[in-house]
Amino acid sequence: MSKFRVPKLSQKALGLLIFLAGMLPVLYHCGSTGLFETSEGRYASVARQMLDSGDWLTPRHNGLRHFTKPPVTYWLGAAGMKIFGVNEFGARFFLSIAAGATALATWYLGKLLFCKVTGLMAALVLISSIYFQVLFRGLTTDPFLALFETLMALAFFSYLNKQKKRWYITFWLATSAAMMTKGPPGLLPLAGLIPAALLTGYKSKLKALFGSIVGWAIFIIFGLGWYLLVAVMNPGLLSYFVIEETINRVASDTHQRSAPFYYFLVLLPVAIFPWSGYLLLALKEQISKFRKSRSATFLLLWIGVPLLIFSLSRSKLASYTLPLLIPLALLTAQALRKTLLKAKQTDSEYKFGYFKAIAVIVGLSGLGMIIAGYQYYEEFNSIAKIAIFSGVFWIFSAAFLGWFVAMRHRIGVLAVSCLLLPGLMFFVLPGLKGNEAYSRNRYLTSQWMLLKRIATLPTNQKIICIDKMIEGWYFYTGRSVITWNVERKTGFDKETAAALVLNGDDALRKAVDSDTILVLQEKACARVEATLDCELEIITGEGNWRVVIPIRKTGR
Repeated sequence: MSKFRVPKLSQKALGLLIFLAGMLPVLYHCGSTGLFETSEGRYASVARQMLDSGDWLTPRHNGLRHFTKPPVTYWLGAAGMKIFGVNEFGARFFLSIAAGATALATWYLGKLLFCKVTGLMAALVLISSIYFQVLFRGLTTDPFLALFETLMALAFFSYLNKQKKRWYITFWLATSAAMMTKGPPGLLPLAGLIPAALLTGYKSKLKALFGSIVGWAIFIIFGLGWYLLVAVMNPGLLSYFVIEETINRVASDTHQRSAPFYYFLVLLPVAIFPWSGYLLLALKEQISKFRKSRSATFLLLWIGVPLLIFSLSRSKLASYTLPLLIPLALLTAQALRKTLLKAKQTDSEYKFGYFKAIAVIVGLSGLGMIIAGYQYYEEFNSIAKIAIFSGVFWIFSAAFLGWFVAMRHRIGVLAVSCLLLPGLMFFVLPGLKGNEAYSRNRYLTSQWMLLKRIATLPTNQKIICIDKMIEGWYFYTGRSVITWNVERKTGFDKETAAALVLNGDDALRKAVDSDTILVLQEKACARVEATLDCELEIITGEGNWRVVIPIRKTGR
């Protein structure tokens, strides 16, 4: 079989195709589902309040200053709403740009560290992985952090190779953007890349990169400027950034996100499905080349050091390691090129046996989706339809993949494998609104329909949210809400908090009058009735949430 070659296109044309391949699947149905709780709703609400107030410096959530994250994600969400209106599409729009740009930067990295074929394969592996297709669709810090960390690594490698001024400036700007996206965790790749540069003989070039005052000036202005400015405006904020949002997230379970040490070690091979087997093969090969190969040293430390820190941290979320998907894709692509795509057809059973297994897994999964869809069709119609159509797609995909494996057709195998997850999203997203029931008394987390009904109430209507705040409240309603028995960050807005944050039964009793509406989960109704000594009349609801009017019991 002839040697695999990158398609004969100009670099600009191929780069544009890669960008579009990363962008368009994320852009597709970008605004079709409601904002999911809690993260998407919170980021979009802060972004809308920033847009409404015109204060792009101070993030606010439900009327109170909100400094849990730096502002880049809020800025991009607000900018999207400024362009496309206050809707889900506008809030999420720049996620698609980040997805396309990350794929493009991954292509450049693959060319720089390996070759053109590996660069193209790395971009395809990245785009077609389950992590990319799921996590780049949610409005959080991690997709934007993945972009800026990838640009940081690209500029780092490029400067070490060529020492051109444009890469120097790009590195420091990307580093600043990462810091402004998620704070110190945005700099974690450097904890691996700097030692890798020292181990591979780049000490003098490393000094040139970090020894100039120009780069540090860029970082202080663009990476630390916002922190310093808001810290001056809000006494005590600097210690809050350092202790609460950095040290406590790593060293304590304050945010209740603990998981076993091995959590990410198990998760990351799954994250790059359907290429998991080739990732494990690549890791085995590259570990044997550590210190002997420049690319192996850089990639293993780029992955290994942040992964160790994440594993030691008490706070663990799957999305934290999204930026590590890029070096994982680079390693996986190199293994694919050297095994599946090389000219000689030796070890053909090994090459194609893995994809035969993938075809079986996908086919059985598709069959399981169809069976589940029909089994629960009457109770959970919307989810059942999605499961059935998705299952049919995966069964056909498994059949095509199996046929290409039998024919030993390498390009066909790659093409079908690359379409498994993007194709699945094509069938899942059109029918998904985000608030559907998926089992008894369990619903997807978006409360868009309920909040849009609440938004129609008079602006002077007193509303109290009980026990738990719906994070997307301000995005959908454009108003702040009073909360009761909800833990809030009030230290930087004590006067405003006095009117918005209620604690204790007496505070609730005093706040509730004949014109008050309560928003609460169904399980809290009996307790609130007892606290207020009244009956709750339900006026609307969605999922487990109810909008009620408290009515005094007869005779009282």
